[in-house]
Amino acid sequence: MKSGRLFSGALACAIVLSFGSAQARVSPRDIYVEKGPAVVLIVASQEGSSSASAGTGSIVRDDGTIVTNCHVIFDEQTKKPFPVVHVFLKPDRVTGNMDKDLSRHFTAKVVAFDRELDLAMLRMENPPKNLTVITLGNPEEVGPGDETIAIGHPEQGGLWTITTGVIGAEFENFKGIPGKDVFQMETSLNRGNSGGPLFDVRGFQVGVNTAIARQGEGGIAITGVNFALKASVVQKWMAKYNVALAYGAEKMDRGTQVAMAEPAKPAEPKPTEPVKPAEPAKPADRVPPSEPKQPDTRAADSTPPSKIDSPQGGIKVEEGYGEVNDDDEDTTDVAKPVKPQTGDTKPADAKRPVQEKVNKQKKAKPERFAEHYRTKPRPYSYKKLFTAVDKVRARAQEAFDDLEREERKRGR
Repeated sequence: MKSGRLFSGALACAIVLSFGSAQARVSPRDIYVEKGPAVVLIVASQEGSSSASAGTGSIVRDDGTIVTNCHVIFDEQTKKPFPVVHVFLKPDRVTGNMDKDLSRHFTAKVVAFDRELDLAMLRMENPPKNLTVITLGNPEEVGPGDETIAIGHPEQGGLWTITTGVIGAEFENFKGIPGKDVFQMETSLNRGNSGGPLFDVRGFQVGVNTAIARQGEGGIAITGVNFALKASVVQKWMAKYNVALAYGAEKMDRGTQVAMAEPAKPAEPKPTEPVKPAEPAKPADRVPPSEPKQPDTRAADSTPPSKIDSPQGGIKVEEGYGEVNDDDEDTTDVAKPVKPQTGDTKPADAKRPVQEKVNKQKKAKPERFAEHYRTKPRPYSYKKLFTAVDKVRARAQEAFDDLEREERKRGR
């Protein structure tokens, strides 16, 4: 009874400790709610251009300083940053309605950029007060296997989309560029996510989402290989421009992770006293020897098992995700009945027609093409996005001069 109390006390203590350590972990939902307002949509273009570059950025200071990728705001044709940069703050709730979701519109200027590191620093003009700010996290405290969260604006996806995944690998001096240290992660990214934050489970930004790998040699598709610049690269680069960004003080608590349970050890048998040999029976008490039992023939008589072992350890592996014909028959081999050994009294082919009937059963049509697996149409496209941006400009009396001149010509 006393040992039971001690065990209960230790269990309660462990529960309290695990609860306390769990406070360091923030759910993706809470990160989205708390840090999402500091994630911005960036649209950059030339004066009078009907096309634009779109990406994501992070507000890192309350004066409206934003970190993003250089390729989001850089014009490869002119080899200069775009002169027109628009920034949109997240609404209280993303609805899919462009007029509502893009109502908080500001302009920004490019302060600095680095093409090799693919970093750019922007500053909002006349930013609102009480901006939500993202805190950097020390990337040395996370690594392969740690969970991450990304927020951005993927092409053909919703604005301020959240995705999750784990870090898969790390690279120093990525592609031979000194100081370009990156994470590789499975956290889903697409065009439009560039420049957005990569969070850890504490809600700190440990990376800037930068690149995706989509096609290998021979046109083979690559999935789940995405890259983010480490926050340490951002911190060092911005320090060159007298912008100091400190890491969050809260350390990564490894106590929140659940250890693998060890298999239970079989109980050791208690030593037993040696059994005394039975005394020989008296001649009058002896029992005549019984007749030998007939061998068991149930293996040949029973119906086929419902689970069929395969070379993959009892798991049926399906290969290929192409078209499936309804006429395809199930070619899975059913275990054939075992021939009876000497002394069997029943024929080995008993109930064989039942097994042959199983062989002729048709394969059930897989559910992977069912309606609930289909991808619903995306609410956004960049064509609609740029059109909405043009509407915002018109409402703000920032219509392009060349378009106005064209309208005057047509009106004559």
